Amino acid sequence: MDVKRSHPALHLSRTPLIYVVAQIRFSAIMSMEKFLPDIQERLRHKYPWFNRAKIQEFAFQVEGSPSINLSDRFDFQQRDKRTGVVLSSNAVAFHTNKYATFEAFQEELTAVLGIINEIAGIGLVERIGLRYVDLIRLDAGETWPDYLQAGLLGLSPAAVGVQGWTSAFQSVGQTEVGMLALRCIQSQNPLPPDLMPVNLQYEAELLRPKEVGTILDFDHYSQITRDFDLEKIVAAIGDLHDNIDRAFRSAVTEQALKKWE
Repeated sequence: MDVKRSHPALHLSRTPLIYVVAQIRFSAIMSMEKFLPDIQERLRHKYPWFNRAKIQEFAFQVEGSPSINLSDRFDFQQRDKRTGVVLSSNAVAFHTNKYATFEAFQEELTAVLGIINEIAGIGLVERIGLRYVDLIRLDAGETWPDYLQAGLLGLSPAAVGVQGWTSAFQSVGQTEVGMLALRCIQSQNPLPPDLMPVNLQYEAELLRPKEVGTILDFDHYSQITRDFDLEKIVAAIGDLHDNIDRAFRSAVTEQALKKWE
């Protein structure tokens, strides 16, 4: 499938990208567990690790405090545990920290969605989302302006007279195909709080103890209700990817891109 691209693909051998996830939320299949053996049988050769867990979901009430419901989450992971599928009664996510190209990511996502739909029969799709997380770390003698455009940096610590200054920035806007959120967070945690813990393994530590890194979190999603059509769903995710690519290029400096080549 052709991928929509406003710019030629970036190939960064020292990429700051540490996590990518695509999620499709659909009308609940309450009998999902009934389909689980067949889904696992189709996935297990490429995703041999399997785990079942309980996740908490908050249900907000018209009156009173929200209630907490427990639901099942099924995790399938590849042998090295760096790529996986997360399935629940109303959503499926494909995530990885071993990202090569969007085309390869899209191909594997298409295969996973095809298997789940063939067995469980996904009805209405309520939300499609694509999220990229980059982690930027400083080498000796470097500063954040070496990597980030001025609009993401906040106030100068020297001008304010502080040390250990950290910042958080968020911008949200509508695109032709959905809503795009950009979050820029300086933190001692390598991933956004809502993604931790990610049940994937990393080859090396992402941050040293007490090291502050900058997280660039690009979240592009569409909440149009539509029938499940595999080709159209995958194409829609491709459209979400193009805006994220453009946002990443706008957020970082040319100096950063050259260093990551």
